[in-house]
Amino acid sequence: MYRLLICVLLVMSIVVTVTAQSNDNAIPTEPLLIDDFETGELFTAQDATGNDLGYIAWSETDDNVRLRLSNVIRGDESTNALFVRTQMSELGGFSHIFNDGEAWATQDWSDYNAIQFLFLGEATEDDIVFELFDNRNPDIDADTAERWSYTFTDDSPEWRLIQIPFHDLQRSSEQQASDAPDDGLTLTEVSGYGLAFPIGTATERAYIDNVEVVALEENPDGTVITTTRITRIDIDESIEWDSREWELMWSDEFDLEAGEPLNMDYWNCELGGWGWGNSELEYYTCRTENVVHDGNGNLVITAREEAVPDDDCWYGECTHTSARLTTQDKVEFTHGRVEARINIPQGQGIWPAFWMLGADFPEVGWPQSGEIDIMENIGRERFTIHGTIHGPGYSGAGSLGRLIVADEPYADDFHVFAIDWDPYVIRWYVDGEMYGIISVNSLNGKEWVYEHDFFILLNLAVGGEWPGPPNLETEFPQEMLIDYVRVYQLAE
Repeated sequence: MYRLLICVLLVMSIVVTVTAQSNDNAIPTEPLLIDDFETGELFTAQDATGNDLGYIAWSETDDNVRLRLSNVIRGDESTNALFVRTQMSELGGFSHIFNDGEAWATQDWSDYNAIQFLFLGEATEDDIVFELFDNRNPDIDADTAERWSYTFTDDSPEWRLIQIPFHDLQRSSEQQASDAPDDGLTLTEVSGYGLAFPIGTATERAYIDNVEVVALEENPDGTVITTTRITRIDIDESIEWDSREWELMWSDEFDLEAGEPLNMDYWNCELGGWGWGNSELEYYTCRTENVVHDGNGNLVITAREEAVPDDDCWYGECTHTSARLTTQDKVEFTHGRVEARINIPQGQGIWPAFWMLGADFPEVGWPQSGEIDIMENIGRERFTIHGTIHGPGYSGAGSLGRLIVADEPYADDFHVFAIDWDPYVIRWYVDGEMYGIISVNSLNGKEWVYEHDFFILLNLAVGGEWPGPPNLETEFPQEMLIDYVRVYQLAE
């Protein structure tokens, strides 16, 4: 049996543009997971005619390839990966032959245009071959799958993600079964994939994880756009609140006279009571009863217990009003220090927030746009502040967050809530104390969507799935006082 090898070297940043497979079907938006190695076993068997099934280690003569599942720490998470150990003087590697437990079972990948996965090598500078097994000769029982391959170099000791557009695969010439079809890369009956490691005398180790087929964006001419994907960076551990020089880019100091409404040169009011994706109870308005300058250098957002004349909320007659403000299309930026001095309210069901959304939110939606929560508090947690990010594959209850717990209730005084937002890393602060760092390293290979413009939001929600509704002890009105909002950029 020919076992053509596949090898993948995941490179941290690689950009490839190739011609895509022609397909009239709608392009799927979600990846198709092939292997995440979380099942706890590596299935191996043979079919009725003696063809191998499942995960097969192979070498040309000596049995010097070992496969096993291994628990690894990647980013902040513990996960399983496929561990491959080779020590051989001949070509060898592994194949994953798709099956139903008794016979070969093919998969249709024709709606997708690329394959991607995570790879960790040892920076040996060896070439490793990724190989895909396409359709078989239907008249022959033996393994006649048509082999397609692509070669990478093991040039890094870190986890790497690589995206391989299918049209970049080349039909293998030397490791092809004599009876294999020669009808092009069809992708309608994919039989498996594999990795082939080169001849060598030293032991070589590699890990593979999260094998997926994906539909990447295409140019108008049909070429596939692969993105430069960074999955790991070195973090400067010396950075602190006052360790770098910043220049003010924009601010609102809220110094208008008492009773003055929101400065609409900087801000927008979002309106409505549709629940805002969280089953919130409030109806957001732009009335001065809900958002106004107090004449003491603060903007005040007030949540009130009241109905809304001539309008309803998602649950019926509205019970509360409040305000939700954004700088969308007015103040948008990439990277910097973003801070606000705020005196938050407290009480069961009260949910103040200072946060950001990606400026591409109207086009790509949430969570693909990215969300950075600089400060959130739910009123029953009087001593706790949360900082969080939401992105594709890690949003809502599955988001990544950090928290800080104080000795005194945060509602007792003003506090400065801030982030330092650098390329591929975000640091959270309260009153100059760093309490959390999240970087691309934390995402376990998921997409980091924070390298583009964002806008700022301030809101005071009532109720919702996270804080729950107010109770009889919750007092109204509730006030969130904002002394200033400032955005800095690093000094040149």
